[in-house]
Amino acid sequence: MKLNLIAIWISLAPLLIATSDLHAQWQTDVEKGAQAAIKDGKDILLLFTGEQWCPPCKRLKEEVLTADGFVGEISADFVLIKLDFPADRDPAEAKQPKYKWAERFGVTGYPTVVLTDATMKPFAIAGYEPGGVENYLGMLSEHRRARQNRDDNFAKAEKAKGAEKARLLDKALSGMDEVIVPIYYADVIEQIVKLDSDNALGLRAKWNGDADAEMRKVIMTDLMLIARIEKPDTAIKMIDAVMAELDFSVQQKMEVLQIKLGIVKKMNDDEAIDALLDEMINLDGVEGATKERLMVKKIMLMVGSGRKTAAMDLLDSSLRAGLAKGERNLFFWTAKGDLLMAEQKYDAALKAFDTAIPFADRNPDVLIELVSGKADALYATDRQAEALQTLDNFADDTRVPADLRAEATLQKSMLMRRMGKTRLARLSENRAIEIADTPKLKGEIQKVVQRLRNKYEGTN
Repeated sequence: MKLNLIAIWISLAPLLIATSDLHAQWQTDVEKGAQAAIKDGKDILLLFTGEQWCPPCKRLKEEVLTADGFVGEISADFVLIKLDFPADRDPAEAKQPKYKWAERFGVTGYPTVVLTDATMKPFAIAGYEPGGVENYLGMLSEHRRARQNRDDNFAKAEKAKGAEKARLLDKALSGMDEVIVPIYYADVIEQIVKLDSDNALGLRAKWNGDADAEMRKVIMTDLMLIARIEKPDTAIKMIDAVMAELDFSVQQKMEVLQIKLGIVKKMNDDEAIDALLDEMINLDGVEGATKERLMVKKIMLMVGSGRKTAAMDLLDSSLRAGLAKGERNLFFWTAKGDLLMAEQKYDAALKAFDTAIPFADRNPDVLIELVSGKADALYATDRQAEALQTLDNFADDTRVPADLRAEATLQKSMLMRRMGKTRLARLSENRAIEIADTPKLKGEIQKVVQRLRNKYEGTN
């Protein structure tokens, strides 16, 4: 019997020793584990888990952590530390070190795996992942390569300056988890932002875009407040100072200048208004439709300030310049048609609308304005049937968004009401409601229809 027991012990010894080693390789003291990592030149795998109660923690243990070869494989690169937590936190245990470490690394759920270097600087955060040992080893290997990339580029950046240093620091951070970087590498991000302060490399926008956007949002709010409460001259000086100090994007500059334009309008200074609009029109990066809309705004403000002749001259010269470049000039033609309608030059207005309509097929928002203007011009020249047909043709085009088709149908109903055709107008209004393709749009159109009927029929 003794010989048999000895034989059994000898046969089981390797397995018992391996099992003992497996448990011994998981430490529970973070600080001692960190010291071992420094001594052995290893990274740290810090596991926050709830092995007794947490289903994904149990799956991670069964499928990965206790699988043959896993611990032995990763122990070559990592010091393994495991912190086990109860399902319900006991207030009496609140001062235990594991809670301090959970707070330090922002652990809010289990299992959480934090990968750090020997200095406890995180380079990845993971959790349970299906796929077993092979998948998990691949994930850990990928994160370690990112850490090595980080260190290699940090070392190169130490010897570099200026733009090259910014590029190397960016390269160091780019391979790591996006969740990790803003929290634990804020100092590196600050260096990158300073080195690329003018965003010439695009790195300031990459790493500080959200912060810059938030700051500028606050600044825009302040500028709008200044525009309301300060005297015009003071407000303009303050806005100019902000624009000189900060590097705004083209869109942001436009927003600031729009605020400034609102102030200048109150001063009734035509020269200042023209100069400001010219500044907006000539901003670097402002081109195409944006520039054309700004020119139209300038022209309309000139008309509003009693300079109709000069406004029409500017509009016509802008049209000629656009045509010479092969541009569509949709906004210019729309503005010309509207101005001619205001002067009751209906035939000339109709010609302007007809010129632009064929070129607006890919821009339905402009097309509806042109079609609407054309219908009004036809109606004003006693061509009611053509006016109604123009609106019908637009409303029948299913390529056009439903809200614009409904808008044309409602315009048709208003023209018919002017003609005294109440029953047909009601049918057109009903059709507008049917065209609506969402409950929200349908509700909005129903409100418009009810207002029309209240106005023309006195119905409630």
